[in-house]
Amino acid sequence: MKEARRVEFIFEMLRIVVALAVAYLLTLLFIAFISKDPIEAIYVFSIGPFTTARRFGQLMAKFIPYMMTGLSMCLIYACNRFNLIAEGSYLMGGCLFSVVAVNFIPETMPPVLAVGLGLVVGALAGLIVSAIPTILREKLGVSEIVTSVMFNYGFLYVSLFLIKFFARDISMSYVCSRLIPENAKLGAVVPRTLFHSGIYIVAVVVMLVCLIYFKTPFGYRVRISGSNQDFARTEGIRITGSLIVAQLLAGAISGMGGAIDIMGVYDRYIWDQTPGVGTDGLLVAVLARKNPALVPIAAFLLAYMRTGAAILNYATDIPLEMVQMVQGIIILMIGAEEFLGPIKNRMIFRLAQKKDRQKEALADVNTK
Repeated sequence: MKEARRVEFIFEMLRIVVALAVAYLLTLLFIAFISKDPIEAIYVFSIGPFTTARRFGQLMAKFIPYMMTGLSMCLIYACNRFNLIAEGSYLMGGCLFSVVAVNFIPETMPPVLAVGLGLVVGALAGLIVSAIPTILREKLGVSEIVTSVMFNYGFLYVSLFLIKFFARDISMSYVCSRLIPENAKLGAVVPRTLFHSGIYIVAVVVMLVCLIYFKTPFGYRVRISGSNQDFARTEGIRITGSLIVAQLLAGAISGMGGAIDIMGVYDRYIWDQTPGVGTDGLLVAVLARKNPALVPIAAFLLAYMRTGAAILNYATDIPLEMVQMVQGIIILMIGAEEFLGPIKNRMIFRLAQKKDRQKEALADVNTK
């Protein structure tokens, strides 16, 4: 059994690597065919995110929220649910933090307390938002796909209402909040870049989620409830409760991610559309194969591709939509269950045959 699991893990990792390699090579071929200066375009896409501190800061500013929403979607996937409320949780986490920050956080409050309050507000907002489609699904059987997508757009207008009536800066010509107090902001890790100290908070969250997911009875109950409910019932696991708590925790993580993004990147709340980061978390979870330990790698790869594509768009003649093509290829190849499947099945079959022969040989020795 251990050998079979090892083979499955190796092939899962191999499938991800091959999918990324194929997508990357196809991207380079696409650039080479349509660009007037393919060598320069390939260089800009491949090395561009690391050429200056500002560009690297842009990469890290994407990397940090991708990790939070990726962790959120991994927990939801573990429940075997397709709940897309991470987008709404992320949006409302940033919105409610902004409302609280401009109205209730005095400039004299210590930064540690101000940031801590912001994290708590963001997490609570995300938890409350995620509770709606979660409870509807687990208690009433309502499709979480329909309700989560519907509420994502609903909460966009809720956020605009809250900003307009409770936090709006009337001196600006567009809808936005007043300035976030300086003591409620996250400092820059690299000066004059978007790479902020939220990376430390996210690192702690990643470690805690991995610990909960792999090393606690709650994590075990969630994984079993999501993968095999019949077995979970025979084990006496409270399936509904475990799935609800896991999805609420996912919403809290996503909401906290929205608050961290506002504290680290923006000086005021300006989102008048859904930021799309919750949906990006879906792609991160797919790349990570629903494994929270692999989320940082998947999030960094996605941030790298997005940043490279953005730099390519304004530095060359390649359109930004190219990255959507790359994402589609990656999802197609990683999501294809039979990609490299026959080779994996043959190896597992050979391992089983080898084990049977060993058992037969041991039985023959014992009989003699």
